Amino acid sequence: MEIQEVILFYNGLGIPTRQILDSRGAIPLKTAGDGKVSIQEMAEYSQKWHSGTSRSRTTETSDGLEAIQAQLNNLGREIKKVDEKVYATQVGCENAKDPITPKIAHSKKKRKP
Repeated sequence: MEIQEVILFYNGLGIPTRQILDSRGAIPLKTAGDGKVSIQEMAEYSQKWHSGTSRSRTTETSDGLEAIQAQLNNLGREIKKVDEKVYATQVGCENAKDPITPKIAHSKKKRKP
């Protein structure tokens, strides 16, 4: 395949396909042999993608996303527990201060007269 044929083929592609093909180096800047190899690799990948091979990858990706979602859900529950403990501690501290403060203020008032 001569470089002109590679360029002709390349120019006939849609922009998204050109971008995919150029992701490993711009085709117009390659030699005819390197351009042909890149086109062949893209064609093989495309065939695998549209065959059953891609379905197993999609399932693996879906399973991976489900696992990540489960981890996020667990983290959310753990954060909620920590928030509840912090709130309980804050309320406990506030309740501990309130009964003492009036007693101190009240006892000072009794001593002054």
